[in-house]
Amino acid sequence: MSRAPIGAFEAEVLAVEDLSPSFRRVTFGGAGLEEFGPNTHPRDLRIKLVIPPQRAAAPQFDLPAFLTEQEAAGVSWYQAWLQVSPEERGAMRTYTVREWDDAKRRLVIDMVLHTDEHGHSGPAAEWAEAAEVGHRLHIIGPSRASETPCAGIEFAPGDAHQILLAGDETAVPAIASILDSLKDSQAQGKAVLEVPSAEDIIDINAPTGFEIEWLSRGEADFGQLLEPAVREAVRSETRIPVGAGAAGSAGGPDGQVRELDDVNIDEEILWDVPAALTEAAQGSSSATEKDDRPFYAWIAGEAGPVKRLRRYLVQEVGVDRKQIAFMGYWRQGKAEG
Repeated sequence: MSRAPIGAFEAEVLAVEDLSPSFRRVTFGGAGLEEFGPNTHPRDLRIKLVIPPQRAAAPQFDLPAFLTEQEAAGVSWYQAWLQVSPEERGAMRTYTVREWDDAKRRLVIDMVLHTDEHGHSGPAAEWAEAAEVGHRLHIIGPSRASETPCAGIEFAPGDAHQILLAGDETAVPAIASILDSLKDSQAQGKAVLEVPSAEDIIDINAPTGFEIEWLSRGEADFGQLLEPAVREAVRSETRIPVGAGAAGSAGGPDGQVRELDDVNIDEEILWDVPAALTEAAQGSSSATEKDDRPFYAWIAGEAGPVKRLRRYLVQEVGVDRKQIAFMGYWRQGKAEG
């Protein structure tokens, strides 16, 4: 009998390293990760960190047993988990995998340290700031023995030979991992990364043919530097195929211009990725053949700039929606969940 595609695993902190004022690298390992693991390069793989309550150094809630019980009962584990008191279950936050060493069973997560305008941090940032070797928490992610494709990966460029990656600090770990996955490919492109300060420009190895542009935000709003940089990168890329409709429009195969569905980013998550496109959304794409993707873009970060760039690339430039992934990783002033 094959394992469920995802599971809960206890992970132990093996090392903590400050990469910059905003990035802290935490390396996890231990026997609890023996059955964890994607069956491919992680790329932009999303996992859940379950932060122990009350600053505990180890989980207080038996999450693996809880998930097994919910699976056996055929109910949603997440909805059932929400019914448990936060003082018992802790808090859950989404992160992307920076590195996964399958041979050593070691998982690297680069965590963003941030505070709001009142100087308060969320539970995950607070945990990261206090993390020490030996501390433990639960991770929800792919099971090593699962025979199904690894869930939580959106980066799928197909045969694209020109790639644009863009995001704020929350997307930096995923973009770094994606670039690592492209080191043996023929793809070329650009990564545009907006971070809080120049001190947060960290070492990332770019494959041959890739340019990395760092933007130091300073006192500017989120995306204020990222958006024009992405627009400029798109303007300079002459091989981007536009939609089959009027120039500068998101024309469909029949040549008609179709409006993008509006997303209320204060009430719902902006997550417009090729794998999740509905039949109607597929119809709003251009006539680009699915295996002919000369250009591919991956954009993630604060939902406001991502939404505006989505409209620019799809509605104004006319990029095929099957060639681009837009992900609102977070929304300013709103906690996950």
